[in-house]
Amino acid sequence: MKINEKRIIPYLIVVVPLALVLTASFFITTFYIEKVNAYFHKVKEGSIKEHVESKKAKSEIWVEQLNLLFDYKNNRVDEDIKVQLQARVDMAYKSARFIYEKYEGKKANHEIKERIVDALNQMTYNTQKDYIFIADFNGNTILSRSSLLNQKNISAYEDVDGRSIVLEEIQKVRKEGEGFLESNFYTGAGKQIILVKNLDMYDWYIGSSTNVVQKRDALKTSLLGMVKSVPMDSVDFMGLYDDRKPIFLSKKMRTFLGDESLEVISKNLSKEPTWYKDQLDGYYYYSKYYEPLDWYLVYGFEISKMSKKELKKQTELEEILDNELKFIIKASGSIVIFVAILSLLLSRKINQIFSQYQLEVKKRTDELEKLNESLEQRVYDGLRAHRQKDKMLIQQSKMAEMGDMLSMIAHQWRQPLNQMSYLFMNIDSAYEYKELTKEYLDEKLKEGNTLLEFMSVTIDDFRNYFRPDKDKEFVLVSDVVHTSVSLMQKSLEVSGVEVELESYGRDLTHIYKNEFIQVMLNLIKNAKDILVDKKIENPKIIITSRCEKDKLIVEVCDNGGGVDEKIKDKIFDPYFSTKDKQSGTGLGLYMSKMIIEEHLDGKLSVSNSKDGACFKIEI
Repeated sequence: MKINEKRIIPYLIVVVPLALVLTASFFITTFYIEKVNAYFHKVKEGSIKEHVESKKAKSEIWVEQLNLLFDYKNNRVDEDIKVQLQARVDMAYKSARFIYEKYEGKKANHEIKERIVDALNQMTYNTQKDYIFIADFNGNTILSRSSLLNQKNISAYEDVDGRSIVLEEIQKVRKEGEGFLESNFYTGAGKQIILVKNLDMYDWYIGSSTNVVQKRDALKTSLLGMVKSVPMDSVDFMGLYDDRKPIFLSKKMRTFLGDESLEVISKNLSKEPTWYKDQLDGYYYYSKYYEPLDWYLVYGFEISKMSKKELKKQTELEEILDNELKFIIKASGSIVIFVAILSLLLSRKINQIFSQYQLEVKKRTDELEKLNESLEQRVYDGLRAHRQKDKMLIQQSKMAEMGDMLSMIAHQWRQPLNQMSYLFMNIDSAYEYKELTKEYLDEKLKEGNTLLEFMSVTIDDFRNYFRPDKDKEFVLVSDVVHTSVSLMQKSLEVSGVEVELESYGRDLTHIYKNEFIQVMLNLIKNAKDILVDKKIENPKIIITSRCEKDKLIVEVCDNGGGVDEKIKDKIFDPYFSTKDKQSGTGLGLYMSKMIIEEHLDGKLSVSNSKDGACFKIEI
């Protein structure tokens, strides 16, 4: 089977690259063609969208321009009426004044009045629809605006809106000499603009009026003619609606759209400027309402038909796509042929290298087999020696601390021994002075037993510390920390070092208790020694334990000024110490780091805080 595999490999070296090249070429070519097609369709859609947006903008511009024209012409109606009335009334005023001045003192007043009335009665305008009227300040009609009101007092006359319009005319003339008013003077006649002017004789005033509705009808006729003459593109259409009824539909609009579509447009007309896309299939149209004339202007276009420029652009894009596809196919074919030839040439060289490689592999395999025969035993021996070394170092570290422990025991026992001495002295004195009673003796014996029990517990604590851990146990780290501090309590008190314990959360964990105590004692002792050596005022050690997510963190911090940055990376090295040889072995921090990181799967690190060094245990 192995012989067959070795024979197949050279063929695979030739066939596999060719197959990979052909496969890769196929997928790359397909991918690129899809990308080019997608790009073409995207550009085409963008071109159509650009065409539509351009036509929409043009349509809006046309509608806005026509609305501006409507607005301009409509706003001129009232102004034109006032100009015409002013010219009319001024001419009548000049004629009346001319007659008056010519015949004053030559003819009687009633003859002069008759001549003035006859002259102004001849002045008619707008196919005799507009004329000059005369009245006096008492409301009497001299030359009436209607035969029904001739030679009557019309001061109490009210127009359609209930206004005393004649009195308003008299008041306007008296105060201002002349002025314009607006009134619906007759029922059904619509709004009229009136100009009145003081004639400055006989307490008369003259005036004339024009019907605004008639003028607006004439304006509509004029504007409709302008709309009909607006030039449009071949695909555009336009319509004008008065009160939703068509008054003008362009030829293209009648040709493109049937009665049903025109009915849809008329039905959907809105007083808000609106674009309509979905109401008519294949068409966009825009409508805008012109309120003064109650007109709706519609302008639209056919979406599918494009300008020659746009069609030319589409044709050019199609030609570019065809050229790209031809180039991709030719390039892919050339690459496949080139890679096939190169693969055949390289395969021969690879086969030669492969043969040499097989010989080299066989040689190396034989050497490895010989090496493996002894490797397992060597690894086992190395691990065993390393573990033995760790145990020796731990024990050596404990033995090195034995002197400190004995000192701590002495500190712990000194006070109770002194109290025992005072106790015996008290009993002896009581006996000598015959004051020793059974109750007094029992009390002193009880105090002595309490002191002996304290000394026994102290010995048990130190004995348990030196007993090696066999199994991990679940403990509260805050309790272990408290035990560690209690072992050094007297030593810390003698040195004047204050210890502050802080615990947050439930700090239950699974550890080797005595090994953790050893680490805590090392850290506390190092902090105490630094504080004493540097003679720090108010020396203080803060021990904090807390839980953070899945981690248990214990920090031992002091106010001794911190660790020198130059030796910060070396303090965990074995046999490195800042103390003299008699005071330190250099194993304390090294063993502490090894216990935390190798035995307890944690991490021990050091950093400088504001006041001093801070050792951090993470488990």
